[in-house]
Amino acid sequence: MGTDMQRPSSDDRSSDEDTPLLTSPRRSAMAPAEVGTSSTCSAEGAGTAKSTDRICTFEPILVLLCFGLSVSGVVLADQIIYQSCVVTLGYDRALCAQLGTKSNSTDVVQLETVVQPYAAKIAMVNTILMSVLPAICALFMGPWSDKFGRKPAMIVPSIGFFTTYVMIGILSLLSKYFLVDPWCYVVAHIPAAVLGGTTVLMAAIFSYLTDTTNETNRTVRIGILQACTMLGAFIGLLSSSFILQWTNVPTMFFLSAGAVSASSAFLYFCLEDSIKPDASMVHRQVREIFRLSHLCDLLKTFFKKRSSYDRGIVWLTIAIGVVTVLGAGGGTVFFLYTRRRFGWTIQEFTIWQAVELLSIVAGNVIGISVLKTLLKLPDIWLALLSVVNYSLDALIKGLAQQGWELFLATGITPLKATEGAALMAICSGIIPSSEIAKFYSIAMAMTNTVALASAPLFTYIYNATVAAAPQVFNFVASGIFSINVILVGIIAILLRKRRKAQTEPLFTQDSEILT
Repeated sequence: MGTDMQRPSSDDRSSDEDTPLLTSPRRSAMAPAEVGTSSTCSAEGAGTAKSTDRICTFEPILVLLCFGLSVSGVVLADQIIYQSCVVTLGYDRALCAQLGTKSNSTDVVQLETVVQPYAAKIAMVNTILMSVLPAICALFMGPWSDKFGRKPAMIVPSIGFFTTYVMIGILSLLSKYFLVDPWCYVVAHIPAAVLGGTTVLMAAIFSYLTDTTNETNRTVRIGILQACTMLGAFIGLLSSSFILQWTNVPTMFFLSAGAVSASSAFLYFCLEDSIKPDASMVHRQVREIFRLSHLCDLLKTFFKKRSSYDRGIVWLTIAIGVVTVLGAGGGTVFFLYTRRRFGWTIQEFTIWQAVELLSIVAGNVIGISVLKTLLKLPDIWLALLSVVNYSLDALIKGLAQQGWELFLATGITPLKATEGAALMAICSGIIPSSEIAKFYSIAMAMTNTVALASAPLFTYIYNATVAAAPQVFNFVASGIFSINVILVGIIAILLRKRRKAQTEPLFTQDSEILT
């Protein structure tokens, strides 16, 4: 894997910048396969499976999984605020229960200012925990999945999330009868963090999709995958406040655990893996996870010399992901911001989040399809539109004076989050298939570790300005997102030089033949 694998420039390399929609893609988890067709691709003893019939497609599994991960998110944030008020700060339960409601009491408004900074610190530590440990896991699990399959790398993080949600459900149940410190919810996230979290999960999902698609249809297929994740989150967020009204807080967390376990069961029993491990190595798969040679392979993949500006393009792609996650750190305090700035309840916030996710789904499915198939827009221009949407969205949110303006920001920036599909499609045409899982692991690990800076940064800014100007962090986010406009422009220049470098030898050969 350490050696550079070159692809023919006549067909495979031609789609690095522009990957049009293919009407008949090769075997994919998104579409039924033809019976009897098969092909294999070796990767250190592992084969890419292409021949087995599929009981179900990948989309329902992903929608169910993301529903479970999102349906109780805002409920947990509200629970942490309430228990910080009652347990840590020692205020009266009746007064704390009015937090997050439409109460106009001066005492409640002042209490919100006191409780929010403390709750923001808990959210910050939880974000760091769920970023750093999964990033370390990704460095080992990425190369491991090249040998032993993508399904285990998806199932193991799901088990961690199931355990975490069960623990949180038990804690919220106990909080009705005992004083439960809100920091216990951070401890409950340790199983999910240790087993990889969303970092390993998404790296495995993208690797699986890369295994089962080709370069000509990959942009649209990744867009569909991202739309499925957003759709599951949309359903979870939209329904969470209503489910909470019909049930109670512990039920919400047990519902999340049930949805995650159901998706894991479907994944295990119904989905065909894209990698078939060598039978002689199966008994070593647990030991293989912790091999330090995996880190060496990752470093070789990251630093290896590549031709025609490829290494610069790959590095800049990861840098764009890092900047995006850094700018998105404001999400840690955004729920607190809407409560402080607009007096939103859980129901109002979840409705807005659902609308925003629906807008992103439309951008990934309709936007990418229209821009790629009708307008024939190159991937790099799609990425540019996306990063501009990010910066504009944060700017409008910072300028908002009324809650409806957040809906306006969401409505006019539907293409944010589409840069991932475009840039991954570009990189998948540059990086050999045997190294793609390592690339996703490096990218996910590096972007997740940015939470070490982004969560404390935005928490500090918000806590420092919450009394006078709580919207300031949005302007900081807009400025950070603007950096990506420059980085995408540099990638566009490198891609142009790369195409020129690949076509010039062909002209030289033709001239020599004519001579």
